[in-house]
Amino acid sequence: MTEIDAALLSKLACVRCTGALGDDGASLACLGCGATYPVADGVPVVLPGEIGDWGTKQRELYDAVAPHYDDAIPAHVNRHYRDKRVDAVRDLLPVGSEVLDVGCGTGAFTGALRDAGYRTFGMDASLGMLTEARRHGRALVALGRGEALPFRDGAFDLAITIATLHHITDPDLIARTLAGMVRVVRPGGVVVVWDHNPKNPYWPYLMKRLPQDTGDERLVPLEEIVGALTGAGAVAIRSTRSGLVPEFAPPALMPAFRLAESIVERLPGVSIMCAHNVVVATKPVTNARARAAS
Repeated sequence: MTEIDAALLSKLACVRCTGALGDDGASLACLGCGATYPVADGVPVVLPGEIGDWGTKQRELYDAVAPHYDDAIPAHVNRHYRDKRVDAVRDLLPVGSEVLDVGCGTGAFTGALRDAGYRTFGMDASLGMLTEARRHGRALVALGRGEALPFRDGAFDLAITIATLHHITDPDLIARTLAGMVRVVRPGGVVVVWDHNPKNPYWPYLMKRLPQDTGDERLVPLEEIVGALTGAGAVAIRSTRSGLVPEFAPPALMPAFRLAESIVERLPGVSIMCAHNVVVATKPVTNARARAAS
């Protein structure tokens, strides 16, 4: 038996024809074109085809580090950044809304969102990462790729990606990933991109010590993210810079680091040094729906 949750199945779509998927007890089958997709350890594997050498290398890397991934950064620092992101979602959506995390990894963030009362879904290209997320009950998950998101149009209230784009690196794949995120949120829904700020000088030093960073990464400029979202039809795009607490901050000094962070984030000339670019965009409401609501 595939053991696919009904709520997840209702969101999935064929990456070849965008048709709905049905569960035949052994795999998933497209009700439109008949394409079939396997299920591994309870995780739907909805890929567009061969992923190539680069994709294979990335998958093997993340499968290998998955059991220890959550320990790469001290727990108190991880918690600080998770709390900031949960608070950001709270500011955008009411509790109970449906959120997709693209590149969810082990689901640490989706788990925190679920604890806060949101309905969480995750997608990643690493089965090892998704196995961890599923084992901890952090989200309903599917294996896929950003440039071919395996979900129906308008399936979620919000789609977010955190520290993922700099691993994709290729501008075309990044643009397709962001366009897919716009596609899978409902009209009026929100897309959030939270990724490394290339203008922060500390990243090269930290990334050399992280097991998931190999040196092949490319920190994506803010202008590229905004341009891709604009090209995908998103509107009301706004950006901020966030985060300054380093991974070596000791627990006892966290209040001081948080205070310094909050000050720097509010200073336009200095916030360029923050760790992350945070971009929030909205999917336009269709003309017909706008007229009905007026």
